[in-house]
Amino acid sequence: MDPLTWLLIPLATIFMASIWGVVAGRPRRAHDVTDVERYDRFRSTLARMTS
Repeated sequence: MDPLTWLLIPLATIFMASIWGVVAGRPRRAHDVTDVERYDRFRSTLARMTS
């Protein structure tokens, strides 16, 4: 049973590394500019509501 346990360690590491690679390589949103514009509109709306 001990050799199988030692074999399981590298296999588990490979499995976890492949999952990390899939998660790290997924496409991300590139809408930073529109998000900033939305935030600015939100702030200006709140400023108008409080004054």
